[in-house]
Amino acid sequence: MTNEVAPVGLEPIGECRVLRDITAQPGVFTVEGTLVPLLTGEKIRSHVIVMHPGQYCYAHPHETESIIYTTSGRWVFCTTENGAEVRTVINAGDLFHFPGGVPTGFETPFEEGATILIVKSGNESYDEMVDALKSTRASLDVQHAEGEPFYYHELPEDHPARVYARETTGSDPGSTSFGS
Repeated sequence: MTNEVAPVGLEPIGECRVLRDITAQPGVFTVEGTLVPLLTGEKIRSHVIVMHPGQYCYAHPHETESIIYTTSGRWVFCTTENGAEVRTVINAGDLFHFPGGVPTGFETPFEEGATILIVKSGNESYDEMVDALKSTRASLDVQHAEGEPFYYHELPEDHPARVYARETTGSDPGSTSFGS
């Protein structure tokens, strides 16, 4: 292990490490949810995103592939297929993969939030991952200030995310208290 700032409760065991409680880790609050760095390795990294009710994140490509496990709650995954947006509900216990360069987004139309564990390639230290998440927060704040929607109430009523949410949940998260 390098001279990095360790996550809370990280225990070295020989050449290995155990992170005892991912819920005790400090996070970076953003309009996309709370981004929580966990562990880094030589060629992999992991973090959690705590997605709050009423959030929306348009489908956009990511450089690296990811494997994502939903630890709690449910949410809507959005991607493209044959040039059209497609959505599906992801539940606690679901595990999925997306390749790098594929547009992916998420929506949280349910009254409960969701927490996802993300494992992806990367070789930065824990400190570098934390700095990157803080940089992400700054970038997202600029996008939001410039008009990029990150909540259902910021979308038009006929937006496909709101239409899907109404069909899936029976209510419009853009007009509820948790959708703001």
